[in-house]
Amino acid sequence: MRKIVEYVDVDIVVDEYGKVFEIRKHKNADIRAKLVTPAFFDAHTHVPFVGSRAFEFFMRARGKSYIEILAAGGGIHYTAKLVNDASFDELVSAGEKQVKKFLEHGVVGVECKSGYGLSVEGELKQLEVIERLKIIVPAKIVSTFLGLHAKPLNEDVETYIETMKELLKKIKEKDLARFVDAFCDKGVYEPSIIERFLREAKSLGFELRLHADEIANVGATRFGVMLGAKSVDHVLKITDEDIGYLLNSDTMVVLMPSTSFYLGESYAPARSIIDKGIAVALGSDFNPGSSPIFQPGFVMHLAIRFLQMEPEEVLTAYTYNSATLLGFNSGAIIPGFCADLVLWKTAEIMDIPYMFQENFVEHVLIDGRLVI
Repeated sequence: MRKIVEYVDVDIVVDEYGKVFEIRKHKNADIRAKLVTPAFFDAHTHVPFVGSRAFEFFMRARGKSYIEILAAGGGIHYTAKLVNDASFDELVSAGEKQVKKFLEHGVVGVECKSGYGLSVEGELKQLEVIERLKIIVPAKIVSTFLGLHAKPLNEDVETYIETMKELLKKIKEKDLARFVDAFCDKGVYEPSIIERFLREAKSLGFELRLHADEIANVGATRFGVMLGAKSVDHVLKITDEDIGYLLNSDTMVVLMPSTSFYLGESYAPARSIIDKGIAVALGSDFNPGSSPIFQPGFVMHLAIRFLQMEPEEVLTAYTYNSATLLGFNSGAIIPGFCADLVLWKTAEIMDIPYMFQENFVEHVLIDGRLVI
């Protein structure tokens, strides 16, 4: 992840198919830039959603626990009610604004999840909104079904899981998601109760991802490796033994330091993971409750400062590794790769995490097309 090649005084030539054709010594150019990098891919967001949970921020700042916030009507179910009450067009409008904010900050690829429906109708509505976003926004969007995001309020858990398992077939028939995710953690969905659900998803052709070991270590990381998950995300509470399991797998780790920062939680052991040679991707976890943060500059700042990642590792994690996880031939400026590029107003890449409140993006290209 530290292998970065830097070129000075060159042209990046893009062909008519939107691919990088060659990198040559500078002759002439249609657009000039002080710095060009691969565009960013955010490997983990909860777009689309509506509404604010600012009241939770204040409660948390005053020492209230998540259980107390839930008792006061907050948490995932609060957002789920807002999403279910919103019309399809209202949710599309909110999602469009959210994805465009990512684009303005150099993020061209966004993983979008359901999970704020928590019912057949609500989950389908979110996934269909994501399909609409793929048409109306130039970003590269990937869909994830997160029906197991929170336990139901007024339904038996096993009955709810069976309902979501039946929904998998409809989602597959309509081609509404590439990934299936689950919040595998203490107090939510521990491995033993969702194994059948995830195996069914895999048998239908979905790729698996997991919210894993964020609140407590319930063996979710090892469980994900056993199931051949494409990624385990968060992993704040993993152990050296868990890292050993990851080392012998193709499962990637997605780290989101913005969530740790926002919740005042511990940070994932990034150095132990990366130093073992395990691939790490970065994401914002953009959501209204635990990370209302989308700016990659700030995520990079946190990754360098609190995850102890090197700048080169951060760049790889936010570009090539995240693009690869989401299934795109992008994230590197190499002939044959998609010309997904960010042209920056600064020549110094460290300015981006250093002055994270400043948006240094000048132009954004997707498949060689100027979109910002």
